Amino acid sequence: MNAAVDGAEGEEMTRKKQQSSEVPNMSQRALMQHLSLDNWKIASRLPIPVGELMLSRIREYGWIEIQGEKQNTAIRLTAAGLKAMRSPI
Repeated sequence: MNAAVDGAEGEEMTRKKQQSSEVPNMSQRALMQHLSLDNWKIASRLPIPVGELMLSRIREYGWIEIQGEKQNTAIRLTAAGLKAMRSPI
C-alpha cells in the first residue's frame, strides 16, 4: 500500500514540476524580459538581481543558456524561453 501512495506522490510531484516548467513565475519572467535570443548578457549587469538558484532552475527548464562562471556569467534566452515568457499567466 505504501508503494501505491509513494507512486501517487511521485506522479503529483512530476506534474507540479511540469506545470512550473511551462509557466515562469514573476521573477523568472522579469529576468527573461531583459534577455534576447541573439546577444549574451552578463548576469551581474542586469537591472534586476539574479541568484545562482534562479539561474540553475531556469536553465533546467531550458529557457536560458549559460556560459562562463562567477562574475563573468553570461546568459541568453532560448526559443523555449521566449515561448514560456509569452505564455499567459
